[in-house]
Amino acid sequence: MYIRIFKEDMIDGVLKASSVISQKTGAAYLRTLWLKAEDDLLEIQCTDSNVEFIGKYRANVLEKGLVGVEGKKFNDLIRKLKPGEILFKSDDENNTLFVQQDKRKYKIPTTESSWFPELNPFPDENYTLWSGEVLKEIIDKVSFSISDDDTSGSMTCMKVSRGDEDKQEVEFCGFDTQNLSLYTVRDDNIYSLIQEDGLLIPKKYLLELRKWLSSGEIELSVSNQRFFVRKQDVQESISFPMSFDEYTDYKQIMDSFSMDLKSLLVINRNELMDALDRILIFSTEFNKSAVFVLKEDEVRIDSTAVETGEATEILSCNYQGDIDNIYFNIKGLLHILGHFSSEEISMNLSGQVDPCKVTGKNDPNYFVVTMPVEIQEETYYTEEEEELS
Repeated sequence: MYIRIFKEDMIDGVLKASSVISQKTGAAYLRTLWLKAEDDLLEIQCTDSNVEFIGKYRANVLEKGLVGVEGKKFNDLIRKLKPGEILFKSDDENNTLFVQQDKRKYKIPTTESSWFPELNPFPDENYTLWSGEVLKEIIDKVSFSISDDDTSGSMTCMKVSRGDEDKQEVEFCGFDTQNLSLYTVRDDNIYSLIQEDGLLIPKKYLLELRKWLSSGEIELSVSNQRFFVRKQDVQESISFPMSFDEYTDYKQIMDSFSMDLKSLLVINRNELMDALDRILIFSTEFNKSAVFVLKEDEVRIDSTAVETGEATEILSCNYQGDIDNIYFNIKGLLHILGHFSSEEISMNLSGQVDPCKVTGKNDPNYFVVTMPVEIQEETYYTEEEEELS
């Protein structure tokens, strides 16, 4: 391999590839960046055995070839070189890559090309164009309600399902038993791409994808086993395996309580977040909740702990319903409210210990269902009462 390439043309690819590969553990080839030169392009490829990255960058290819280099070392070097042209030349006989920029020269050991893993190419015959910004927003709004516990099976995944057929809706759902978040888009091309039983994308891959995405247009494709995303502006693609666990029927869960959402609290989102942020100061490890005392035109929020003291905030609101008070986890509710953009949010309540649906006028494609905190009232018995019982 013998090429000349500008640092500015390849540095993003080197950084993205380096974030994918294993840094310390696993086989050597899983810590390797593969450099493939042909057709006036430098391809940078890597995998951690699950996530696969392929990037193509313009280069002056004087001699085609393929070499593997230790990812972290190569990333550190390229990152610290000055802007401008870099020369790469491999010595296959001595397993060495020569790197030169002006009067700076380096030698890097290379990995045998026989170790090169054949990665899965982007399926050009079946893909659709979409917005990278929209996909980033979906990941942000849904991933918080996906479990981080590896033993939780399908709850560590985002479910992508077909929704209303007439509207060609696609639903993106996260559910961890405490919170359920759902984001809906109308797109006939995405609808057609989704299989009948939907897709399950593990959270750990979503977060890797989130780092890689930009605001430009992207191409999406799905094979029997993998989910592919490719950027249009530069030929970069990333893919990862899907999960095939059984996912909870979230539509059935929604149907089970939707008729009971009869109490409605409408309140300014920023004012509520500010109040909760102050009340959070008074929470403790054993008392993380606050009680909402509900009246027609105001809500009083109280938190009490022996160790930290008491906090009370009274906010204006519009409330209609027969629930007098309800407890919420302070930090959890703050997290949920932070994913909305609406000035006012609506909290549809079904009971003191039953699901609450949070919506916003300016967030028509999104809602979150959360569970209130169930407070167990402590009962104290005297010795005499115990004897009577």
